[in-house]
Amino acid sequence: MNEPLDERAARRLLAMAAEDDPAPPRSALPARYEILRELGRGGMGVVYEAFDRRLARRVAVKAMVAGPGADDEVRARFAREALATASLRHPHIAVVHDATPDYIAMQLVEGAPIAAVPGADPRIAVVLVRDAARALQHAHEQGVVHRDVKPSNLLVENGHVFVVDFGLAKRVDAGASVSLAGSVLGTPAFMPPEQALGQHDRVDARSDVYGLGATLFASLRGEPPFAANDLPSLLRAVVDADPPRLGVDPDLDVVVGKCLAKEREQRYASAGALADDLDRWLAQEPVLARPPSLRYRFGKRLRRHRSVVRAVVIAAFAAVGLTGVVLGPIVWRESVASSAASEAVALSGFAAKVLQDAELFQRLGDQESARQLLDDGIRRARGFLQRHDVPRFRYLLARLLWARGAAGDALVEIERTVVAAPDFAEARFERGLRLAAAANPTPEQVTTAIADLGVDLGGSPVVRDVDVLFGRAERARLSGDPHHAMELLREVLEYDGMHVAARLSLVRVALQLGLDDEARYYSASAIDMQAGYAPFYLAREQRTLPTSLLGLDALLVDFSGDLDVVADIAVARSRRAIVNLRRALRLEAEGRRADAIEAASSSVADHDAALLLHPDLAGALVNRAVGHLVVDQLRGRNGDAELARAARAAASADLDRAVALAPRSPEAHGDRGVLALREARMLRSLARLPEAAERARAAQVAFGRALALAPAGWPHTAFCRERLAAAAALGDGN
Repeated sequence: MNEPLDERAARRLLAMAAEDDPAPPRSALPARYEILRELGRGGMGVVYEAFDRRLARRVAVKAMVAGPGADDEVRARFAREALATASLRHPHIAVVHDATPDYIAMQLVEGAPIAAVPGADPRIAVVLVRDAARALQHAHEQGVVHRDVKPSNLLVENGHVFVVDFGLAKRVDAGASVSLAGSVLGTPAFMPPEQALGQHDRVDARSDVYGLGATLFASLRGEPPFAANDLPSLLRAVVDADPPRLGVDPDLDVVVGKCLAKEREQRYASAGALADDLDRWLAQEPVLARPPSLRYRFGKRLRRHRSVVRAVVIAAFAAVGLTGVVLGPIVWRESVASSAASEAVALSGFAAKVLQDAELFQRLGDQESARQLLDDGIRRARGFLQRHDVPRFRYLLARLLWARGAAGDALVEIERTVVAAPDFAEARFERGLRLAAAANPTPEQVTTAIADLGVDLGGSPVVRDVDVLFGRAERARLSGDPHHAMELLREVLEYDGMHVAARLSLVRVALQLGLDDEARYYSASAIDMQAGYAPFYLAREQRTLPTSLLGLDALLVDFSGDLDVVADIAVARSRRAIVNLRRALRLEAEGRRADAIEAASSSVADHDAALLLHPDLAGALVNRAVGHLVVDQLRGRNGDAELARAARAAASADLDRAVALAPRSPEAHGDRGVLALREARMLRSLARLPEAAERARAAQVAFGRALALAPAGWPHTAFCRERLAAAAALGDGN
């Protein structure tokens, strides 16, 4: 028979738990208990199998153990927890028979941990965990939280599970990591994130639900959800990493996943609710748990990696010029007092900063912060216009109103600006964009939008290059050329993958072309980006770099697969580098060679930054070499022979290093061929024929090697074959 803890022992424990004075010295186990063997040992106690001479039965006796200087605290906790455990009465909870501040005598369970129970049928483990959940529900109703639910504390004897060691959480060795602040209680592989973070005030019944889910996972998979070679790494995984799928049954995947949710609110509200869902699974009924939504999963990762995501978003901003002045200087032609002009200039800078910061917050999904900034900017702009009716300043107010979502008010202000300053090209362009975005524009509005979007901006410092491109796309769409519009809109997304307006326009174009699936995708992505999930779409969409750029005679490598796309700024810098290469070629085609050289140099600088993070990343070295080759090409055309030669040398060094790191990279060998062929042509133009032939042969070898290593479907195959033929002809003196 299992008797409850007697009243005398309970009073003794209660007094010990409430005592403020130092605890008395630990005494030895009384003669009543004959120790037979040690069963286990933890940070706070050692468990023995013992023989109770008074009642002539075997029991489990847990004796308190404490390190130097910790006796008072540990013994007080030991006593409080023993008292709480003694009040529990449940068929699946080991009964406490006797307790003092130094030991607890309890029912001896001669069984194995749940994870060691044999059986191919997952129903066995599910039944045992369900019964344990019922026991924990009883404990929670009595105000007792276990805090150390794990397989070794769920013992199975003759098919019956017992929950043991209630509330006797072990103390993790604080010396294992100097970064651990405070005490972390529990077994790390099975503890929930709030416990791993030492947030004891947040540990509640849902924390035990997590332990039950982790225990069920270990019972079915033979290993805990998280594992690591050292304690800090394990705790980081518990807090940050998503658990692997159970892979046993789809509904069990959902049930266990709900138990293991990082946030307590996403878990089962109680152990009883978990037990109920396990009963449904056993009865082959639909479980109530549902997998977390895509939005929830994105939001969770966004919160977890907020600082890194912010860095990725800022890098993407820089790729299209968003980190600079958004609005640029305003030319004040109106006759206003100098004080008004001075105030207007100051407010212009303020408005530019508001728009920049608000867009950053919006792209991170922090709509409330964006609204607060924009409301303040609108209030100050309206206040200025009440004192000084300066039409051009209304352009700034209109931009703020557009960003705030007040489309009607914004259109009124932009119309007033255009009427008062018809030569203000930026205002007309802005009006064209907004009229094009209208849900049902009238024919007159369409005509006006087409005219406005064709206005000559003359290299405006106010309108971003990407928005000029977007304006061209919108003009093509309104003019009845959806195919060209789609081509331009996709190019907009190559510059700025977070351009929501371009995605919404792509929805219209796709629907017009009958591409329903594409329309649904761009619609969903636009909505999610407005909620702050842009980095995850960028990670998915930008897995492949452009295989060729107009006028770029070199091969690019997509190395994002070598890195964590979301969490590594090196990938963002690589994306910006490609944008700068494209920009350099466009500027060169427009006759702006100095700007083109600057853009190409910026591309190289971005890869410099990426390689500081990952110095042995062969793909980044190949792409930096491409940047050097573009600089060489532009410098050569500009007559800067020495600087061009230095760029070629840098490209050669990068490619040598890339080949050493990745000798089977076809892109590295292909770009070696590009460089050798370029040098061969230069030498031939200088009549240095033997040297030209030597470099041409080197190009043949490099292109041949690239083709030999190329995988099936390699996008550069035709390019390399064409250059191989050119190198062969040059080597033959043709």
